[in-house]
Amino acid sequence: MALYRALSKSLLRTMAAERAVVPWYHQEVTLSPFEQFCKANIYPVWFKYVKGPYERYQYEHMIAELRGLGLMQDDQLNDKEPVVERALELLPHDLVMGRYRRMMRAQEMMAKKLHLPLEEQNYDPMIPYMAPFIEEAKFQLQEEQELLQFHPWDRRLFAGYNTGLGESTPYSTFMTW
Repeated sequence: MALYRALSKSLLRTMAAERAVVPWYHQEVTLSPFEQFCKANIYPVWFKYVKGPYERYQYEHMIAELRGLGLMQDDQLNDKEPVVERALELLPHDLVMGRYRRMMRAQEMMAKKLHLPLEEQNYDPMIPYMAPFIEEAKFQLQEEQELLQFHPWDRRLFAGYNTGLGESTPYSTFMTW
């Protein structure tokens, strides 16, 4: 018994010493002179004349595409993702129908290689009309996961012996040898 007590005491001491180590993301970072020069002189020029204008161009191009097709940015969300799928269930009927009609109109215009008339392109496509519903869906899914003790990385089709896909005996569908 004394051996186990001595082992546990030494183990606790080593664990306490490891816990006292400051994680890498809390440690002070010292920059080399070259890094300081880059941070002071090169990065501002890079962001002002290269990265900034390029990102602005990408943003304006996306806005023009969305306006040309009559879409909103939230219309491009993947409706197969669990959070977006739940948010679509929470959307009011008028927003669901508006989303559906915008997407169908965009499909038809892409097939015909057309764009909306300029009079109908005077709107802001970046208004996040689904944001409150996505937040509510996140809370609902989190609550369900906590109640069911389900984790997102646990994507099994079955729990226990049967998959729920119609087999009558345990392990009958997964026997390969």
